[in-house]
Amino acid sequence: MLKLYDMETVRRPITLTYRGYDLELTHASAGWWVRVYPRSADLPILRRNNFFSGDEDNAVIQAKSRIDRALIS
Repeated sequence: MLKLYDMETVRRPITLTYRGYDLELTHASAGWWVRVYPRSADLPILRRNNFFSGDEDNAVIQAKSRIDRALIS
């Protein structure tokens, strides 16, 4: 199992904004990490805010889906 900080090759993160959250996309040796941070205090804090996938698009889709579910609740 890959540990959260077990990244051999870390590159400069790419930051995307989605529905008031920053999605920080980082390439790791085994795939892609997306970390989600609320941009303002009035947004819900996510129970899970780190998403990993071997595919860049899938990692972003997981993060966006979790944000959507949090905002609907």
